[in-house]
Amino acid sequence: MNVHHLVLPKLTQVPFILLAVIAVAIADVLLKRVASQGNLKAVLSNPWLLCAVGLYLFQIVFFIIAFHTGWKLSIIGALQTALYGLIVLAAGVLLYHESLTRLQVLGSVLAIARVVLINWP
Repeated sequence: MNVHHLVLPKLTQVPFILLAVIAVAIADVLLKRVASQGNLKAVLSNPWLLCAVGLYLFQIVFFIIAFHTGWKLSIIGALQTALYGLIVLAAGVLLYHESLTRLQVLGSVLAIARVVLINWP
């Protein structure tokens, strides 16, 4: 199968990259849910584990396409890290009632600033 026929223009790939990052964050949230099952046999037979693996594969496919079409590792890495951090912080607060410190809020703001500065012309 020729991947060139599947590739979208670079700008239209941004939503897919965002979806890939969201997929990884959701997969990690699912892994936290699965890990609370108690024993390893229950964890490995939990259907949510298969969902998490599928989400990780989704992310891998879209990142391969992005790299194949010329995206820079530094850009995708910075974007992924910032968005992932925001998503898992929000999930921790909203789903697991974890507390969010001022330092974590500051770190989130700095992560977003990093993505903006790295992409600045």
